[in-house]
Order: sequence, then C-alpha cells, then structure tokens
Amino acid sequence: MNTKILVPISFGLLLGCASALAAEGSVTISSVAPKDIYSNDKITLTYAAVPGPQGDHLHLNVDGKRIDVIRQLTGTTTFGPLPPGTHHVCLAVNTKSHEPTGVERCVDVTVWQ
Repeated sequence: MNTKILVPISFGLLLGCASALAAEGSVTISSVAPKDIYSNDKITLTYAAVPGPQGDHLHLNVDGKRIDVIRQLTGTTTFGPLPPGTHHVCLAVNTKSHEPTGVERCVDVTVWQ
C-alpha cells in the first residue's frame, strides 16, 4: 500500500470529521458561581458556544422563560437574583430570527432562602 497517498487521505478524513462536529454546534457551561446560591445572590455562568452553520447568538432561559439575549459566544453572564427553589437554566443557540437551532446546554441550580 502506498503510504504517500494514505497519510493525506487519512488526515483529510480526520479534518473533515472535526469540521462536521464543529458545524453542528455546541454549548458548554463550565461553571456556575457562587456554589451556594442564596435568594439575594446574583448568579454568574461561565460558558462557551460554537453556534453551528445556522446559529447566531444565545438565549439565556430560566425555567423556560428567556431572560437575556447573549451575542458573545464565550465568556460569563450574570443574572438573578432568583427566588428560593430549584431552577432550570439553559443557554440555547438561536438563528438571527431568534429561532432555536436545537443546540443547548442546561444546568439546574438550587437557591436557598
């Protein structure tokens, strides 16, 4: 077998797979601070997003309601305070016309009295 041809083909396939994964989009939530959240605390979310081919920006949703539109694809956002209880917090990739692309990441946070 000719390795001079095989190596570039293999590299091309690997590169193509990586590009295809990036094209789908992703959202990562790397931290939520503070770890012990109280009802008067602001909450800081650290995140990174790859919007994919249709994605343009992020929506920050808490318990199914949009509370912010985020244009920066990497960084931190601060929100709250939230009432006591467990809350479902999501970052979702959306198109320019604010349609969800289906790419999102969610975390549950518990707020104490």
